[in-house]
Amino acid sequence: MSADHAGDERFEGVHRVRAQSVARSGLTAEAITMEARIMPKKGRSALLRERSIARLCLTFAGSAALAWQCVTAGVGGEVENPSAESPVGVPSERTIGDYFKPLVDIRGRYEYVDEDGLDDAWAATLRARLGLMLENLGGFSALAELEGTIAADRNSYRAASVHGPASKAVIADPESFELNQIWAAYSALDTAAKAGRQRIILDNHRFVGNVGWRQNEQTFDALTLSNSSIDDLTLYYAYIHRTNRIFGSQDRAAAGQSDFLGDTSLLNVRYSGWSWTTLTLYGYWMDLENDAGSSESNRTLGLSLQGAIPLDEDWKLPWHLEYVFQSDAFDSALDYSAHYLHAVFGADYKGTAFGAGFEMLGSDGGNGAFRTPLATLHKFNGFADQFLSTPEEGLQDLYLYVAIPLPWQMQLRPALHWFGDDGGSFDYGKEIDLELAKKLNDHLSFLAKYAYYDADEYKTDKHLFSIEFDCKF
Repeated sequence: MSADHAGDERFEGVHRVRAQSVARSGLTAEAITMEARIMPKKGRSALLRERSIARLCLTFAGSAALAWQCVTAGVGGEVENPSAESPVGVPSERTIGDYFKPLVDIRGRYEYVDEDGLDDAWAATLRARLGLMLENLGGFSALAELEGTIAADRNSYRAASVHGPASKAVIADPESFELNQIWAAYSALDTAAKAGRQRIILDNHRFVGNVGWRQNEQTFDALTLSNSSIDDLTLYYAYIHRTNRIFGSQDRAAAGQSDFLGDTSLLNVRYSGWSWTTLTLYGYWMDLENDAGSSESNRTLGLSLQGAIPLDEDWKLPWHLEYVFQSDAFDSALDYSAHYLHAVFGADYKGTAFGAGFEMLGSDGGNGAFRTPLATLHKFNGFADQFLSTPEEGLQDLYLYVAIPLPWQMQLRPALHWFGDDGGSFDYGKEIDLELAKKLNDHLSFLAKYAYYDADEYKTDKHLFSIEFDCKF
């Protein structure tokens, strides 16, 4: 039996279990609507919320069954489907159903934060993404994907500005249930076009990313085009009308954390035809307006060079150089211009990597600082997330990193950071980060993180610890 058909049979078994669970629950759309009509207005919203939570619980029940398939698949288990029979030696013709692929992405996480001046916070959350993809039917493809996050205790942490006591430390994983992605795409003649709500990640996430660390990811209502007709050259363009941020849909976020609307254009050109070097040129015109105004709107023009120099079969030297100029744009009330620099030099010996980096986000004398409102911010400037926005005096981050392979196919990744303003005085504070990762099988992985930010002149001391399991199918 091929791996593809084995996967199909596993999904059929799980879907039968999920369908039976939903049937037993009696939560039909007609029942919900009828009951809501006859209730008072005040009770109606409570009823709908309870039903939404119940539906979400059923979704996670089905997801849990599929998570068990992830575990058993990695240790030789297989769900049998007695009704699936094919004559030996007779090739089966591909039907339209063979072009559809269910997608499941489940993550359970426990996160703890101890920050001076705030009450300790913990969040035990479960996030599931359930989708159905149409794969390359005559050049066409499409995806519809739901995403839901539930918390064991909404009051044990402050979910940014969305819910939880204001006295608690922030863990930005609010409860949410929403349409995460829905798009259609067509590819032909080395050109691909995609329209709809979609995930966009450019280069290393520094300017545009999906904020994958948080449970509710960032997606974009956009039209994207890419072309690779010329050897070693990739052209990419995106028009974004709406940015669906990480703060969820169940409860309203504060003004500054609401979704962005506007007419954003992203242009990214990459050339990889040189040995050991890739050149990227980009221009991002970000028209970003939300309930707090348009101060995040900007024009960003940059270039990067990166590669790895091989010394022999065991040694290579990775490096990265990047420069960016940014200024206010569109309806921003700010009047500023600022620079960005990033340099990384390292070495890699048989999978053990180490190196040093320097990153600077400049300021313009209090008129405005370099900003990256669409970035995956957790990936930069320390896991403690004390620099999600650039200080008025700018930011410099000098860091060392190591990646060490351990027994049982685990990897330990420590890092040290020294932070300061763009004048070169590293007096903001320092941070140590530890990350332990383990891939358990093709579907299941484990990740643990620890961060300690030791404040000097910027913000306060902060400890963060998290542990999670991810299942993808």
